Amino acid sequence: MKISSLQFRALSVAILCAIAPVSPAQTTATTDPVGFITINIAGNGGVTPAGFTFASLGLMNPVNYQGTADQVGTNTLSVTAGPFTANQFNANGTNPAYFVEIVTAAGAVAQATGTGTTYDILSNDGTAITLMQNLGAGILAGAQFKIRAHWTLASVFGASNQSGLGSGSATTADQILRWNGFGYDIFYYQTSGIGGTGWRKAGAPTVSASLSTLYLEDALIIKRLQSGPLSLVLMGAVKTGQTVIPIVQGSNFIGNIYAAGMTLSSCGIFTNSPVTGLAGGGASGADQILIWNSSLSNGAGGYDIYYYQTIGIGGTGWRKGGAPTVDASATAIPVGQSLIVNRKATGAFNWVVPQHPANFN
Repeated sequence: MKISSLQFRALSVAILCAIAPVSPAQTTATTDPVGFITINIAGNGGVTPAGFTFASLGLMNPVNYQGTADQVGTNTLSVTAGPFTANQFNANGTNPAYFVEIVTAAGAVAQATGTGTTYDILSNDGTAITLMQNLGAGILAGAQFKIRAHWTLASVFGASNQSGLGSGSATTADQILRWNGFGYDIFYYQTSGIGGTGWRKAGAPTVSASLSTLYLEDALIIKRLQSGPLSLVLMGAVKTGQTVIPIVQGSNFIGNIYAAGMTLSSCGIFTNSPVTGLAGGGASGADQILIWNSSLSNGAGGYDIYYYQTIGIGGTGWRKGGAPTVDASATAIPVGQSLIVNRKATGAFNWVVPQHPANFN
Protein backbone atom coordinates (compact mmCIF):
# COMPACT_ATOMS: atom_id res chain seq x y z
CA MET A 1 0.00 0.00 0.00
CA LYS A 2 1.10 3.57 -0.60
CA ILE A 3 1.53 5.48 2.62
CA SER A 4 0.17 8.65 0.99
CA SER A 5 -3.21 6.97 0.46
CA LEU A 6 -3.80 6.33 4.16
CA GLN A 7 -6.38 8.33 6.06
CA PHE A 8 -5.65 9.34 9.64
CA ARG A 9 -8.46 9.60 12.16
CA ALA A 10 -7.68 11.54 15.34
CA LEU A 11 -8.12 10.10 18.80
CA SER A 12 -9.87 11.91 21.62
CA VAL A 13 -8.85 11.58 25.26
CA ALA A 14 -10.51 12.49 28.52
CA ILE A 15 -8.65 12.12 31.82
CA LEU A 16 -10.86 11.26 34.76
CA CYS A 17 -10.22 12.21 38.36
CA ALA A 18 -10.30 8.63 39.60
CA ILE A 19 -7.26 6.83 40.98
CA ALA A 20 -5.83 3.53 39.75
CA PRO A 21 -5.57 0.70 42.32
CA VAL A 22 -2.30 -1.02 43.16
CA SER A 23 -1.39 -4.33 44.70
CA PRO A 24 -1.93 -4.73 48.48
CA ALA A 25 1.72 -5.86 48.60
CA GLN A 26 3.01 -2.48 47.43
CA THR A 27 5.57 -0.61 49.52
CA THR A 28 4.80 2.86 48.15
CA ALA A 29 1.37 4.47 48.29
CA THR A 30 1.59 6.58 45.15
CA THR A 31 -1.06 5.99 42.49
CA ASP A 32 -1.66 6.92 38.87
CA PRO A 33 -4.65 8.84 37.50
CA VAL A 34 -6.89 6.86 35.17
CA GLY A 35 -8.72 7.84 32.02
CA PHE A 36 -10.06 6.62 28.72
CA ILE A 37 -9.23 6.97 25.05
CA THR A 38 -11.81 6.80 22.29
CA ILE A 39 -10.23 5.38 19.17
CA ASN A 40 -12.25 6.47 16.15
CA ILE A 41 -11.74 3.78 13.53
CA ALA A 42 -12.36 4.90 9.96
CA GLY A 43 -14.44 2.83 7.57
CA ASN A 44 -13.91 2.82 3.83
CA GLY A 45 -17.07 4.83 3.21
CA GLY A 46 -18.10 2.39 0.53
CA VAL A 47 -15.72 4.17 -1.84
CA THR A 48 -12.13 3.07 -1.22
CA PRO A 49 -11.02 -0.55 -0.71
CA ALA A 50 -10.12 0.15 2.93
CA GLY A 51 -10.16 2.83 5.59
CA PHE A 52 -6.97 3.30 7.59
CA THR A 53 -6.55 4.53 11.16
CA PHE A 54 -3.20 5.27 12.79
CA ALA A 55 -3.60 4.57 16.49
CA SER A 56 -1.54 4.40 19.65
CA LEU A 57 -2.75 3.15 23.00
CA GLY A 58 -1.67 6.05 25.23
CA LEU A 59 -2.80 4.35 28.47
CA MET A 60 -1.49 1.52 30.64
CA ASN A 61 -2.93 -1.29 32.72
CA PRO A 62 -3.13 -0.69 36.49
CA VAL A 63 -0.13 -1.39 38.71
CA ASN A 64 0.05 -5.01 39.93
CA TYR A 65 2.98 -4.42 42.25
CA GLN A 66 5.02 -1.42 43.30
CA GLY A 67 8.09 -1.56 45.50
CA THR A 68 11.85 -1.32 45.98
CA ALA A 69 14.47 -3.83 44.84
CA ASP A 70 16.69 -5.03 47.68
CA GLN A 71 19.03 -6.76 45.24
CA VAL A 72 19.66 -6.16 41.53
CA GLY A 73 21.33 -8.62 39.16
CA THR A 74 22.10 -8.49 35.46
CA ASN A 75 18.47 -9.23 34.62
CA THR A 76 16.86 -9.75 38.03
CA LEU A 77 15.13 -7.69 40.71
CA SER A 78 14.72 -9.20 44.18
CA VAL A 79 12.58 -8.18 47.15
CA THR A 80 13.64 -9.87 50.38
CA ALA A 81 10.17 -9.83 51.92
CA GLY A 82 8.98 -12.29 49.28
CA PRO A 83 5.81 -10.50 48.16
CA PHE A 84 5.25 -12.48 44.96
CA THR A 85 3.41 -15.69 44.18
CA ALA A 86 5.61 -18.07 42.20
CA ASN A 87 4.91 -17.85 38.45
CA GLN A 88 2.58 -14.90 39.02
CA PHE A 89 4.08 -12.85 36.19
CA ASN A 90 5.35 -15.60 33.88
CA ALA A 91 5.33 -15.04 30.12
CA ASN A 92 2.67 -16.73 27.98
CA GLY A 93 5.03 -18.77 25.84
CA THR A 94 6.86 -16.28 23.64
CA ASN A 95 4.49 -13.46 24.60
CA PRO A 96 5.54 -11.50 27.71
CA ALA A 97 2.47 -10.96 29.87
CA TYR A 98 3.92 -8.42 32.34
CA PHE A 99 6.67 -5.82 32.38
CA VAL A 100 8.74 -3.86 34.87
CA GLU A 101 9.05 -0.09 34.73
CA ILE A 102 11.96 1.46 36.64
CA VAL A 103 10.56 4.45 38.52
CA THR A 104 13.90 5.56 40.00
CA ALA A 105 17.18 3.86 39.19
CA ALA A 106 18.40 3.84 42.80
CA GLY A 107 16.33 6.40 44.63
CA ALA A 108 17.98 9.06 42.47
CA VAL A 109 16.57 12.05 40.60
CA ALA A 110 14.27 11.58 37.62
CA GLN A 111 17.02 11.94 35.04
CA ALA A 112 19.15 9.15 36.53
CA THR A 113 20.36 6.57 34.05
CA GLY A 114 17.79 3.80 33.76
CA THR A 115 14.82 5.71 35.13
CA GLY A 116 11.84 5.24 32.82
CA THR A 117 13.17 2.09 31.14
CA THR A 118 10.92 -0.96 30.80
CA TYR A 119 11.69 -4.69 30.68
CA ASP A 120 9.60 -7.75 29.83
CA ILE A 121 9.21 -10.32 32.62
CA LEU A 122 10.19 -13.89 31.82
CA SER A 123 9.33 -15.52 35.16
CA ASN A 124 9.31 -15.06 38.92
CA ASP A 125 9.47 -16.91 42.21
CA GLY A 126 8.49 -15.64 45.64
CA THR A 127 11.26 -13.05 45.90
CA ALA A 128 12.83 -12.50 42.47
CA ILE A 129 11.72 -11.24 39.07
CA THR A 130 13.67 -12.54 36.05
CA LEU A 131 13.58 -10.28 33.00
CA MET A 132 13.90 -11.01 29.29
CA GLN A 133 16.36 -8.14 28.81
CA ASN A 134 19.38 -7.03 30.82
CA LEU A 135 18.84 -4.04 33.07
CA GLY A 136 20.33 -0.74 32.01
CA ALA A 137 23.29 0.96 33.63
CA GLY A 138 22.55 2.83 36.85
CA ILE A 139 19.86 0.45 38.07
CA LEU A 140 21.14 -0.59 41.50
CA ALA A 141 19.82 -1.94 44.80
CA GLY A 142 17.27 0.54 46.04
CA ALA A 143 15.72 1.02 42.61
CA GLN A 144 11.97 1.56 42.76
CA PHE A 145 9.86 -0.26 40.20
CA LYS A 146 6.32 -1.05 39.10
CA ILE A 147 4.89 -4.19 37.53
CA ARG A 148 1.97 -4.01 35.10
CA ALA A 149 0.31 -6.32 32.61
CA HIS A 150 0.98 -5.70 28.94
CA TRP A 151 -1.92 -4.88 26.66
CA THR A 152 -2.87 -7.74 24.34
CA LEU A 153 -5.13 -8.07 21.33
CA ALA A 154 -7.79 -9.55 23.61
CA SER A 155 -7.56 -6.88 26.31
CA VAL A 156 -7.70 -3.99 23.82
CA PHE A 157 -10.08 -5.30 21.16
CA GLY A 158 -11.97 -7.90 23.21
CA ALA A 159 -11.41 -11.64 23.53
CA SER A 160 -14.46 -12.20 21.32
CA ASN A 161 -13.89 -9.10 19.19
CA GLN A 162 -16.16 -6.87 21.27
CA SER A 163 -14.60 -3.96 19.35
CA GLY A 164 -16.80 -4.86 16.40
CA LEU A 165 -14.04 -5.04 13.82
CA GLY A 166 -15.06 -6.91 10.69
CA SER A 167 -14.37 -10.62 11.08
CA GLY A 168 -13.86 -13.38 8.55
CA SER A 169 -10.71 -14.79 6.98
CA ALA A 170 -7.23 -13.40 6.48
CA THR A 171 -8.40 -11.75 3.25
CA THR A 172 -11.89 -10.57 4.23
CA ALA A 173 -11.53 -9.44 7.87
CA ASP A 174 -10.42 -6.04 9.13
CA GLN A 175 -6.73 -6.05 10.04
CA ILE A 176 -4.51 -4.70 12.82
CA LEU A 177 -0.95 -4.06 11.67
CA ARG A 178 1.93 -3.80 14.13
CA TRP A 179 5.53 -3.04 13.15
CA ASN A 180 7.99 -5.69 14.37
CA GLY A 181 11.22 -3.99 13.33
CA PHE A 182 11.41 -5.72 9.94
CA GLY A 183 7.85 -5.61 8.63
CA TYR A 184 4.25 -5.70 9.79
CA ASP A 185 2.63 -8.43 11.86
CA ILE A 186 -0.97 -8.63 10.62
CA PHE A 187 -3.74 -9.72 12.99
CA TYR A 188 -7.44 -10.33 12.35
CA TYR A 189 -10.48 -11.96 14.00
CA GLN A 190 -11.20 -15.26 12.28
CA THR A 191 -14.72 -16.64 11.94
CA SER A 192 -14.44 -18.56 8.68
CA GLY A 193 -12.09 -21.02 7.06
CA ILE A 194 -9.86 -23.64 8.64
CA GLY A 195 -8.55 -23.06 12.16
CA GLY A 196 -11.52 -22.19 14.35
CA THR A 197 -12.68 -18.84 15.71
CA GLY A 198 -10.60 -16.16 17.40
CA TRP A 199 -7.73 -13.75 16.96
CA ARG A 200 -5.18 -14.95 14.44
CA LYS A 201 -1.91 -13.78 12.93
CA ALA A 202 -1.70 -13.88 9.16
CA GLY A 203 -0.06 -17.11 8.09
CA ALA A 204 -1.07 -19.01 11.26
CA PRO A 205 -4.85 -19.61 11.05
CA THR A 206 -4.85 -22.44 13.60
CA VAL A 207 -2.90 -20.63 16.35
CA SER A 208 -4.61 -18.26 18.79
CA ALA A 209 -3.10 -14.77 18.76
CA SER A 210 -5.33 -13.33 21.48
CA LEU A 211 -2.43 -12.96 23.93
CA SER A 212 -0.13 -11.26 21.42
CA THR A 213 1.61 -8.44 23.25
CA LEU A 214 0.87 -4.82 22.36
CA TYR A 215 3.48 -2.46 23.78
CA LEU A 216 2.60 0.98 25.07
CA GLU A 217 4.83 2.64 22.48
CA ASP A 218 3.49 0.58 19.56
CA ALA A 219 2.11 2.42 16.56
CA LEU A 220 -0.88 0.44 15.26
CA ILE A 221 -2.55 0.68 11.86
CA ILE A 222 -6.15 -0.51 11.68
CA LYS A 223 -7.21 -1.44 8.15
CA ARG A 224 -11.01 -1.53 7.95
CA LEU A 225 -12.72 -3.16 4.98
CA GLN A 226 -16.24 -2.25 6.14
CA SER A 227 -18.09 0.89 5.08
CA GLY A 228 -18.97 2.33 8.48
CA PRO A 229 -16.67 3.74 11.18
CA LEU A 230 -16.28 2.34 14.70
CA SER A 231 -15.51 3.83 18.10
CA LEU A 232 -13.38 1.80 20.51
CA VAL A 233 -13.10 2.98 24.12
CA LEU A 234 -9.95 1.95 25.98
CA MET A 235 -9.74 2.59 29.71
CA GLY A 236 -6.53 2.51 31.71
CA ALA A 237 -3.97 4.26 33.85
CA VAL A 238 -2.30 7.44 32.65
CA LYS A 239 1.46 7.13 32.15
CA THR A 240 3.42 9.21 34.66
CA GLY A 241 7.14 9.94 34.89
CA GLN A 242 9.67 10.00 32.09
CA THR A 243 9.74 7.16 29.56
CA VAL A 244 12.73 5.74 27.71
CA ILE A 245 12.11 4.50 24.15
CA PRO A 246 14.95 2.80 22.23
CA ILE A 247 15.54 4.30 18.77
CA VAL A 248 17.50 2.21 16.26
CA GLN A 249 19.05 3.11 12.94
CA GLY A 250 16.40 3.20 10.21
CA SER A 251 12.65 3.58 10.63
CA ASN A 252 11.06 3.55 14.10
CA PHE A 253 7.26 3.50 14.36
CA ILE A 254 6.31 5.07 17.69
CA GLY A 255 3.00 6.03 19.30
CA ASN A 256 2.49 8.93 21.70
CA ILE A 257 2.65 7.15 25.04
CA TYR A 258 1.04 9.93 27.09
CA ALA A 259 -2.56 11.04 27.54
CA ALA A 260 -1.55 14.55 26.50
CA GLY A 261 -0.14 16.15 23.40
CA MET A 262 3.53 16.97 22.94
CA THR A 263 5.45 19.27 20.62
CA LEU A 264 8.71 18.79 18.79
CA SER A 265 10.44 21.04 21.31
CA SER A 266 8.86 19.45 24.40
CA CYS A 267 9.24 15.78 23.48
CA GLY A 268 12.95 15.67 24.32
CA ILE A 269 14.13 13.86 21.21
CA PHE A 270 16.73 16.49 20.26
CA THR A 271 19.49 16.81 22.87
CA ASN A 272 22.29 18.57 20.95
CA SER A 273 24.13 15.24 20.79
CA PRO A 274 23.59 12.49 18.18
CA VAL A 275 24.66 10.00 20.83
CA THR A 276 21.61 10.70 23.02
CA GLY A 277 19.12 12.11 20.51
CA LEU A 278 18.41 13.00 16.90
CA ALA A 279 21.28 14.11 14.70
CA GLY A 280 20.83 17.63 13.39
CA GLY A 281 21.98 18.98 10.05
CA GLY A 282 20.36 19.99 6.78
CA ALA A 283 17.11 18.85 5.18
CA SER A 284 18.76 15.94 3.39
CA GLY A 285 21.21 14.73 6.02
CA ALA A 286 19.56 15.20 9.42
CA ASP A 287 17.51 12.58 11.23
CA GLN A 288 13.80 13.06 10.59
CA ILE A 289 10.43 12.92 12.32
CA LEU A 290 7.45 12.14 10.09
CA ILE A 291 3.98 13.15 11.32
CA TRP A 292 0.80 12.21 9.47
CA ASN A 293 -1.18 15.06 7.88
CA SER A 294 -4.60 14.02 6.58
CA SER A 295 -5.04 17.24 4.59
CA LEU A 296 -2.19 16.55 2.17
CA SER A 297 -2.74 15.31 -1.40
CA ASN A 298 -6.27 16.74 -1.61
CA GLY A 299 -7.36 14.89 1.49
CA ALA A 300 -5.65 11.60 0.69
CA GLY A 301 -3.07 12.35 3.36
CA GLY A 302 0.68 12.07 3.67
CA TYR A 303 3.58 12.76 6.01
CA ASP A 304 5.02 16.12 6.97
CA ILE A 305 8.78 15.76 7.47
CA TYR A 306 10.59 17.61 10.26
CA TYR A 307 14.25 17.85 11.21
CA TYR A 308 16.50 19.87 13.50
CA GLN A 309 18.45 22.33 11.37
CA THR A 310 22.02 23.19 12.35
CA ILE A 311 23.51 24.16 8.96
CA GLY A 312 22.53 26.12 5.89
CA ILE A 313 20.30 29.15 5.38
CA GLY A 314 17.49 29.78 7.84
CA GLY A 315 19.06 29.58 11.27
CA THR A 316 19.05 26.83 13.87
CA GLY A 317 16.05 24.90 15.21
CA TRP A 318 13.17 22.66 14.24
CA ARG A 319 12.17 22.98 10.60
CA LYS A 320 9.63 21.44 8.26
CA GLY A 321 10.84 20.07 4.96
CA GLY A 322 10.64 22.83 2.36
CA ALA A 323 10.50 25.66 4.92
CA PRO A 324 14.06 26.13 6.25
CA THR A 325 13.43 29.66 7.59
CA VAL A 326 10.24 28.91 9.56
CA ASP A 327 10.40 27.78 13.20
CA ALA A 328 8.54 24.46 13.62
CA SER A 329 9.31 23.85 17.31
CA ALA A 330 5.64 24.18 18.33
CA THR A 331 4.49 21.48 15.90
CA ALA A 332 2.09 19.19 17.75
CA ILE A 333 2.40 15.46 18.36
CA PRO A 334 -1.26 14.96 19.32
CA VAL A 335 -2.67 12.58 21.88
CA GLY A 336 -2.97 9.11 20.42
CA GLN A 337 -1.05 9.87 17.24
CA SER A 338 1.87 7.84 16.03
CA LEU A 339 4.95 9.10 14.25
CA ILE A 340 7.97 7.76 12.42
CA VAL A 341 11.49 8.50 13.62
CA ASN A 342 13.88 8.10 10.68
CA ARG A 343 17.33 7.62 12.19
CA LYS A 344 19.92 8.32 9.49
CA ALA A 345 22.96 8.70 11.72
CA THR A 346 24.99 5.69 12.77
CA GLY A 347 24.08 4.05 16.06
CA ALA A 348 21.04 3.77 18.30
CA PHE A 349 20.02 5.98 21.22
CA ASN A 350 17.48 6.05 24.02
CA TRP A 351 14.81 8.71 23.59
CA VAL A 352 14.06 10.05 27.08
CA VAL A 353 10.52 11.41 26.84
CA PRO A 354 9.50 13.81 29.65
CA GLN A 355 6.15 13.29 31.34
CA HIS A 356 3.27 15.01 29.53
CA PRO A 357 1.56 16.91 31.01
CA ALA A 358 4.30 18.08 33.38
CA ASN A 359 1.88 17.79 36.32
CA PHE A 360 -1.71 16.75 36.99
CA ASN A 361 -2.73 19.65 39.23
